[in-house]
Amino acid sequence: MPEAPARSSAERRCRLLLFAYPAQYRAVRGDEIVATMLDAIPAGGRPTLADELDVVAAGLRRRLGTARIDGLDGGLRQAAPVALTLAAGISAFAWWRVEPVSFGSYMGGAALFGVFRTLGPIAYACWLMAALGWAVLRPAAARALIGFAIAATLALPVVAQLTTVDRPPLWVVMALSAFGALALLGTAPAVGATRPGLDERLAVVTGAVAVAVGGWAVTVAWPPDPGTVRYYYQPTLARVSVVVTATVAAVAIVGIRERDRRQWLWATALLGLPAGWIGPFDTTALLQTAPRFGRLAQVVLATCVAVVALAWLSRRTAARLRAAGTFALGTAVGLASFALLARAGHLGFAPGAVPTYVWCGIAALALTGVLAEGVHSGLFGWAAGAFAASFVVSMYDMNWSLAGWSVPGPSLNLVMALALPPLSACAAAAAVALRPGTRRAAVSRRAVAVLAVSLGWIGYVAVPYVRSWGPVILVLAACGLALHQSSRSGLGRTGHERG
Repeated sequence: MPEAPARSSAERRCRLLLFAYPAQYRAVRGDEIVATMLDAIPAGGRPTLADELDVVAAGLRRRLGTARIDGLDGGLRQAAPVALTLAAGISAFAWWRVEPVSFGSYMGGAALFGVFRTLGPIAYACWLMAALGWAVLRPAAARALIGFAIAATLALPVVAQLTTVDRPPLWVVMALSAFGALALLGTAPAVGATRPGLDERLAVVTGAVAVAVGGWAVTVAWPPDPGTVRYYYQPTLARVSVVVTATVAAVAIVGIRERDRRQWLWATALLGLPAGWIGPFDTTALLQTAPRFGRLAQVVLATCVAVVALAWLSRRTAARLRAAGTFALGTAVGLASFALLARAGHLGFAPGAVPTYVWCGIAALALTGVLAEGVHSGLFGWAAGAFAASFVVSMYDMNWSLAGWSVPGPSLNLVMALALPPLSACAAAAAVALRPGTRRAAVSRRAVAVLAVSLGWIGYVAVPYVRSWGPVILVLAACGLALHQSSRSGLGRTGHERG
């Protein structure tokens, strides 16, 4: 008799989890899902946290429509061990070759335990434990370690504010967390993941060692300039980005040779996103140039290329040129508003001139949006978002302070990196509109003009600083290869287009 109330409580809990699914799907498959969960629960027990998270993840996949994207689940499964290998390898290299204060001059705050530059080793230890857990533990326990490593990494910027020890660079925190997210998603039962074989489990550990040793070998073969001030993690850590890039390129090459290319193309694009955040090769040289294409712009551009590749692979309907134009026009309005207020000495800035480069970039955005017929009420939403993002970038440039800023010129140069996403979206939409099968000549003419202006400005900003991209350019090439191959093979086309 006592079992019935417990069973009823477990069933209520299972049905509560079903709200992660769309209503129509719950109505058709809800009872089946609950019955399956109850069968897996011991008498008098309740679903484990891992099972609950898997059910919620499966429901969210249904809500977001990712469950119907061909090749995505396979791509996540292929990317998962590679992502964990890279996260553990980067952590090992950083702990070994970057963190010790004995390597080069140290200009940070207090040293962790008197030995390390930042709080990074706390998270790095978690990533190494996650890699070892992958090799020896059951999948549920191994995934728990990955989740813990992600949480520890994301907590570092917050913990650093409570101590006198610096945090690792935000780009490193972002990259490790994104690689961990790929490892976590790619090992979930919701995407069809099963327990990996012994060789795959050991490959993660040996691969992590190879990434760390490879980063050291690149540093030895191409040492930083002896006169370089080794602030924060640069330029030493950027050397490991060569190994990260080579790994992503290897995944792309394997994908070309495999029969089922789609999942490998997905893996390439997914891994290319965080891989683009690790470079560039020589930040010091980059900082000696005009701030037109700085560290933020490099990361944003790499992100745009990877996102375009992901969007192309997942697209089921043609991208809308007008929607991309609204994005560009709204961003132009937001950036212009921010620049005018900053010029007048508001928003925390001292009064000062706005660089001509900034006005030219805003004009390029506005022209692209008008050519794409982006005049739509939705532009005001994008304008508000661009204004808020501009303020955040300015805070970042001013060491996260809220007032007492200098003249706006340098910060506005940095803010103009926000023009890259809408211009990239317009270029991608225009490329889709120009594909064979487009019959409207007016659309083709507009698409050509949009493509010329958007790519023209991106090229003007980025190409003169191509040497500062470092190995990221190889990641961009790998993502471009994914785009090209998907187009040639029909992998990025809709069913109607293939027919």
